[in-house]
Amino acid sequence: MELKELLSSFAQITLFAVMLSMGMVLGFGGMARLWRRPSLLLRCLIAAFVVVPLAAMAVVQVLPLTFEVRAGIAAMAIIPGAPVTYRKMLKGAGDAELAGSFQATMALLSMVLVPLWFGIISALYPTVAAAPLAVVFKQVMLVQGLPLLVGAAIAHWLPDLADDFNEPLNRISSAMLVAVVVLVAAMGLSLVLKAGPLPILAVVLMAAAGLLSGHYLGGSDPVTRQTIAMANASRNAGLALALITLNFPTVAHEVLVTIAAYAIVSGIASKIYTHLYQKRLPQPTHPQDAPGF
Repeated sequence: MELKELLSSFAQITLFAVMLSMGMVLGFGGMARLWRRPSLLLRCLIAAFVVVPLAAMAVVQVLPLTFEVRAGIAAMAIIPGAPVTYRKMLKGAGDAELAGSFQATMALLSMVLVPLWFGIISALYPTVAAAPLAVVFKQVMLVQGLPLLVGAAIAHWLPDLADDFNEPLNRISSAMLVAVVVLVAAMGLSLVLKAGPLPILAVVLMAAAGLLSGHYLGGSDPVTRQTIAMANASRNAGLALALITLNFPTVAHEVLVTIAAYAIVSGIASKIYTHLYQKRLPQPTHPQDAPGF
């Protein structure tokens, strides 16, 4: 088994553990938060499953990219909801529960919409996608939808069990997630730097499309807008790697480079976006800053 396949298997196990933990934390109520705001839900779906994939199609049409780079960009474009986004917002800016609901919603809808996009790509490029759509559906369901729903069911019907197991599972899955990020970065960073300007430009444009579409479709509330922008820009590298391995078993390492490049660039872009956006927000007034009478 090649190193890329081992990394793909580890990424799938990690994603399963992360989604199980998230399901236990959010429960059905937390997962449904976005669904209680139909207008925002529709705009999130447009940003995640329409704007970003269409932007990716435009990028690969305009820029003279290799097949491997185009495959990596396509995989990242059609798979929103990176597990790391929810974990980041637990400790930083943004609405963590809303980010979790966004990720959970995208994970569940991915079971239908990702195979649908694969079907569209297969129709547009008949020689590209290799795996049957049923296999893609099964892959997405097993690593995302199933553990998320099982976790929420445990939280709902076995809350004591969820309380006992969620903390250790959260620690283990977080450590595994960090390991995946480090491994992808370690394997891909040096190659990313050697990849030349065009692949880097492509992933920069993709990250910008994710941030801007999330920002402008996220509504007028500053926290909601920031949360959706960051969540939409972060695509699911673990699932993308798994589907790439499934569809293109003989593909070159350039696909991994593209996935690693997007993960790195989108992380940097989100940091810059958060810093700039926070500076534009009104700062809270502390009691000692209030004018005296």
